[in-house]
Amino acid sequence: MSYPIRRLLAFQLDCACIVFWGVALFGLTMLLNDGALPDAPNPWRGQAIGLFSMTLPVLFVFTWMESRFGATVGKRLQRLRVVNSKGTPPSFRQALLRNALKFLPWECGHLVAHHAIHTADAAPPAWLYVPMALSMALPIWWVLALFRGGRTPYDRAGQCAVVPLGQNAGS
Repeated sequence: MSYPIRRLLAFQLDCACIVFWGVALFGLTMLLNDGALPDAPNPWRGQAIGLFSMTLPVLFVFTWMESRFGATVGKRLQRLRVVNSKGTPPSFRQALLRNALKFLPWECGHLVAHHAIHTADAAPPAWLYVPMALSMALPIWWVLALFRGGRTPYDRAGQCAVVPLGQNAGS
């Protein structure tokens, strides 16, 4: 199986872990609210709830796993690891930058979704088209970069590489 396909499969496996977390949060929310979903009074509050309950926990768990073990669950299952230029797991700071950029489109999508829910039939504000475009364009750019050069822009920004187990960054 080609390296880019293994990376994409690893990310899909990681997404399954994220879905598991989301389902657990949903179940807890339903349990604590007698089966009713609470309504966020405005899009910014909804955004903040999602950021603090979903995005930041995922971001920090992925960062911790990559800086401590060199791999998330998906990468481990695909026998891949994240390394810095020395061939060791990245520092927490490198992994944090890498993952923050990786999840930026996800958070842009959340921003758009929260505002879309609250604007209903009205036209969205013009500024919302920027995060909307980022939520779609960045993942396309990253996949194209992965297939062209084997590294995504967020790998480069974090000064990291994702390599097969047993291989160093420069190999």
